[in-house]
Amino acid sequence: MAERQTAVIGGAGPVGLVLALLLARAGVGVTVLEMRDEVNLDAGASTFHAPTLDLLQSLGVLAPMRQEGVRIDHVQYRDCKGAILARTGFGPLSGHTGNPYRLHCEQAKLSVLLRDLLAREKQADIRFDCGVRSVCEDDDGVVVGYGAPGGLTRREIRADYLFGCDGAMSGVREACRIGYVEKPYPGLVARLYADPGLPDIMPGMDGVTHVFDGDDSVSLLRMADCWHIVLRVPPGVSATEAGSDAWLTRRAGALIPIAQILPGVMQRDVHGARRRMALQPRTNRVFLAGDALHLTDMRDGMNLNAGIHDAFALARAAVATVAQGSLAALHRAADDRGRVARDRLLPRTDRNAGTGRERLNHIVALSQDPQKLADFLYSQAMLDMLDGVTMPPPAAHPRHDMVSPESWPDPKPNHPTRRTTT
Repeated sequence: MAERQTAVIGGAGPVGLVLALLLARAGVGVTVLEMRDEVNLDAGASTFHAPTLDLLQSLGVLAPMRQEGVRIDHVQYRDCKGAILARTGFGPLSGHTGNPYRLHCEQAKLSVLLRDLLAREKQADIRFDCGVRSVCEDDDGVVVGYGAPGGLTRREIRADYLFGCDGAMSGVREACRIGYVEKPYPGLVARLYADPGLPDIMPGMDGVTHVFDGDDSVSLLRMADCWHIVLRVPPGVSATEAGSDAWLTRRAGALIPIAQILPGVMQRDVHGARRRMALQPRTNRVFLAGDALHLTDMRDGMNLNAGIHDAFALARAAVATVAQGSLAALHRAADDRGRVARDRLLPRTDRNAGTGRERLNHIVALSQDPQKLADFLYSQAMLDMLDGVTMPPPAAHPRHDMVSPESWPDPKPNHPTRRTTT
């Protein structure tokens, strides 16, 4: 006979762990099933935007993230000769968020913080080496089959609700036979992990600096212990070639002093990027979030942020569903998050993935108009993608900052701090 639980979450990444922590702190029993033997320590996302920081602060993890990461107050756009063409700060966001800046902190560090907090919750159980392998749904709940990857032994757990937060290759989504539409971005992305002394070679940099030369560009992002240097790789160039000193020198030599930088490069990787959208965000009792629902280009880190927003929206709806005995709140929240991903997240990240003089000219023009710049920063911070998400009230818990989701204000579609910029 299968064991019983109120909620089961597939995936112990930041999205699944945030959702589990919110549910457990609201008194909802939750079991997290993770196919790895530990949280993923190799994930590459590292950018957190202002509203996400507000949400993470309510969980009690923002303070240690600040210690581990780097606060970014300005984004700079310069040409290959070092002339600053535009410089934008996050000050215009101060009326909409308690954290008007961008934080660079590796996703793995957040996962570890969340894992450790979840381990303190009596209502939560996290099981590693336990990937979701089957889902059988009926009118009263779902039976989740799980086990070690490649193992012959399978166990079952029956739950009222199942949440698929298990990444781009989601076992939950596949078990529910929910299809998706996928489109690869052209070419590859090369990322170098450079010496933290990079500003000595390129003086006057901000924490995010984009360098342009015609239609070519390179992005430099400051991290706590290094700089990320990100270049687009044209179609037809292999990953091996794109990771070589010779190709990097040819590609980036006109943009940055790459010959001086390469000796201080500690690591490099080359990867593909693709956009993906699940054909539906849910069944009756199974709900997708994060990469299982949507996948986008990594530029500006919006996909991870949207996944954390998904988790907050679903958590509050799940608490309401448990209290009311109706699935309506969860259905509405899942549908809202699906629309946000399809209609705002994916189109915006597609535009952000573009490089070249057209984008640069657009940003330079925006920087000269305070209202247009404020609107641009608002949308880039994803403040208009919070459908179904409510900002928690001020923290007052002696053990953590979190106020239980059932005490949060109801979502307001016409919240005065939200616009409908796309």
